[in-house]
Amino acid sequence: MYLAKGIDDFLERPVGPGQMWSTHNNEASIQEFGHDAGSPSEDVHIQQVREAMDKVSGVTGLAAGLIRGNVGNLTSATALRVLLSGLLSRTERKQVTYGQGIARIIELMLELMDRSGLLVTAPEDRRIEIHWPSPLPEDQHQRLVDAQVKAALGVPAKRILTELGYDEQTLAQ
Repeated sequence: MYLAKGIDDFLERPVGPGQMWSTHNNEASIQEFGHDAGSPSEDVHIQQVREAMDKVSGVTGLAAGLIRGNVGNLTSATALRVLLSGLLSRTERKQVTYGQGIARIIELMLELMDRSGLLVTAPEDRRIEIHWPSPLPEDQHQRLVDAQVKAALGVPAKRILTELGYDEQTLAQ
């Protein structure tokens, strides 16, 4: 708990962690009080409960930020993919399930808007595809090598540049 002394509008503004205060009163103060001293057994119990919750959640320790210390240089997408394979597979499953659900909800809303006359659409215009970005960093060198292979196979240059992220305005310059 916190005791605030000499602060204007005390009842309108709460006192707590992370709050910023300013006042012209040189005698104003905020003091913490009412807490117990550290208890090693309580700290161990809290740590055990947190670890149990982390195990139940199924989120890897690295992704949850629990692994402290040096785990190596994980700059490559392959290293991250191997290390986070369990989390990535669960994420992909959720993306499929949630993506289908979100697409279906949007399609139903478009159909409802069509029936009410707010936005007239044909059934084929209501189809929704959701594309999730990859959670792994992209290897730019590999993307450029893939683009060269596509060019060698005869894919139009405009399409390749669009896939690399260049828009019409950038290409026109």
